Amino acid sequence: MIGTWKGKYKYNIKKSSEFYDKEVEFLLKITVFDGENFAGTVQDNDHEYGTRGIGTIIGKINDNCIEFIKQMPIKTMVSMNGKRVENENEKHPPIYYTGISNLKDSYSGHWKIKGSSVISKLLYLLIGVKGIWEIAKIE
Repeated sequence: MIGTWKGKYKYNIKKSSEFYDKEVEFLLKITVFDGENFAGTVQDNDHEYGTRGIGTIIGKINDNCIEFIKQMPIKTMVSMNGKRVENENEKHPPIYYTGISNLKDSYSGHWKIKGSSVISKLLYLLIGVKGIWEIAKIE
């Protein structure tokens, strides 16, 4: 598990949004693994549709299932009109990833952002802040 993983994610969002059908590539660097729990860093490679900065991940592997939380340093959201909005003074809400092993050293699944306030929950319900993802080990 320790090493560098290349991945990508897509938004499950309405066709009228500029985010529709966009893929964002990212790199995971797993630095800690105890056979079940892991931790490391993550960085999106696309700052137009992804999130700027180096984030952290913590997760767990159980048999062929994987789950982790991605925490980015800059709050980046999709507004009601489908546009990207950044707030450098706030951390991004946690992003929850779940998935399964496809082959040796690759996983895929779904991600979502849970609403933490009334406004966030409303936006989540209206535009569906979720999507799909995949990663494969490269080093």
